[in-house]
Amino acid sequence: MTAFVDRIPGALALIAAFRGDAAPASSPDTPRSEPKYGPRFIANTILLAVVGTLGSVWFTAHVKPHVSIVLFGSVSVAGLGLAVTGIFWTFVKKEDVNGSLRRLLGMREFTRVLAILLPLIAFAYTTTYTLYLTADSADVRLNVKQGASSTEVTFTSAEKQRAVSYFFAFRSVTARIETLAPTGYKTRELPLRRGIPMELTVPDHSSQKSFSLVRLMPLYNLFELRGHDEPDPRYVVRVFLPGARKPIEHTGLTFSAIYLGASLPDLEAQSRATRGMVADLRNRLRGLDSELKPEEIDEIVADWLDKPEFIPTPELKPGDRIRVVLESPSGKSETIVKAAAPVSTGFLSASAQGEE
Repeated sequence: MTAFVDRIPGALALIAAFRGDAAPASSPDTPRSEPKYGPRFIANTILLAVVGTLGSVWFTAHVKPHVSIVLFGSVSVAGLGLAVTGIFWTFVKKEDVNGSLRRLLGMREFTRVLAILLPLIAFAYTTTYTLYLTADSADVRLNVKQGASSTEVTFTSAEKQRAVSYFFAFRSVTARIETLAPTGYKTRELPLRRGIPMELTVPDHSSQKSFSLVRLMPLYNLFELRGHDEPDPRYVVRVFLPGARKPIEHTGLTFSAIYLGASLPDLEAQSRATRGMVADLRNRLRGLDSELKPEEIDEIVADWLDKPEFIPTPELKPGDRIRVVLESPSGKSETIVKAAAPVSTGFLSASAQGEE
C-alpha cells in the first residue's frame, strides 16, 4: 500500500502533461499557467466537427456531382482537393498551420461564425432534394419533370449515373420520370426526400407497360397486293375503338401487317419484340392451303412482318373489342378482333366472304 501511495504524485503529473497543463510548481509561490486547451477551444472543436461533417456530407451528396461535371469534366472534386492540399503543404510548415488553427479554435469570433453556419447548413438540408439515376444499360434517355422545370438525362456506356437536384425547394418535391428510350414504360411519379438523396435504376422495370396490341394481316383475296411496294389508295381501313365516337381512318393498303393499340414508338418497338410470334400465322396459312411449302409460308410471313405499317391509337385494355372495316373495289368487309393477348391477330379480306 505504501508503494501505491508513493506513485500517486507521478501519475498526477503524467495526467497533467497529457492534458497540456503545466507541471506542478515546486514552490507554492510559483503562479500556475493556464491550461493548453480551454473550454472555448473544446467547444469550437466540437462545433467545427459537426459543421464540417454536415457540410461535407451535404456538398458530396447534392453539389459534387454537378460541380465535377460542369467545372472539371472527368476530374473529381475530391481528386482536385487532394492535389491542391498536396501543393499547399509543400509551401507551409505544419507547425505554423497547427499554431494558427489552435489560436483560431480559441477565438470567441470563431464561435459566432460556427453558430451562424450551423442553421445555414440545416436550411440547406431541408430545402434540397436529389435523385440519383443509374442506367442498367446504355442508350437510356429520360425526361425528369418537376413542376414547370424539365431536365433531359442521357446515359452512355461511359456514364451510367446522373444526379438531378432541386435547391431552395420549400415545398415537397415529386419527380415525374418519363422514359424516352427504350419505349414501353409508364411515367413514374417519385416523391423525393429532404436532404437525403434517393436512388432509382432506370429504366424502371416496375413501370414497364403490359401491351394488348392488335395485328391485322391482309389475307384471302388481298394476295393481289403482294409484290407492290406502294400502298394501294383504293383500299381504306377504318378502325373503331371502344368508347371512340369516330373511327381512325387509314388510306392505302399493302401486303403488310398493320399494328395498332399504342403510340407510334411503342408500336415500332413491340413489332420488333414480337417478330418471332408467328405460330398462329403459320397455322392459318396451312389451314388456308395445305399444299403450301414451308419455304412459301416463310416468304409470306416475311412479307407481312418485315415492313409493317402502324396506326397509332390510345392503348388498348385486355378484353377490348376492335372493329375493323375495310372498303375496297370488291366491296366492304368487317373484322372484329378481341385484345386478349400481348398481340392478338385479325385477318383482313377485301369482301364479305372472308369476314371474321
